[in-house]
Amino acid sequence: MLRVVLEQLQAPSTLTNLISVVAMYLLIFPIYFAIHIARSGVDHPYRQLLKSITVYAALARGLVIPTYWLAYIYQWQTPRFLVSQGGVVGPDVTPLRAFVLVPLAAGVAWVIGSVIIGGTVGSIIMVIMRRKPSR
Repeated sequence: MLRVVLEQLQAPSTLTNLISVVAMYLLIFPIYFAIHIARSGVDHPYRQLLKSITVYAALARGLVIPTYWLAYIYQWQTPRFLVSQGGVVGPDVTPLRAFVLVPLAAGVAWVIGSVIIGGTVGSIIMVIMRRKPSR
């Protein structure tokens, strides 16, 4: 929500990108999950890591979907919502496309990307943590 407010106030995109939810499900939470899982000693830690990342990214994307709806309803001219950048604001955008197709496609793409990127980063962290002798 803070990002949308800053975008509407025309804050620099570097600032708005820093507070994006993407950073949370691509890096921050996969790192957190990896550390937590590596310390817990659960069976199949890598499978648990991928499950945790998938569920978290899907839920986080689900929370982002209403911003697409609001962007379409109010025709926000923020670049990330424009059709030219894969968004829902522009000429000839149907309600089906704005309310279902674009948010769903973006959600699926980001969840897959999160599993790949976050899973890789998290797995590397887990390998490093397993190599260190426990005290």
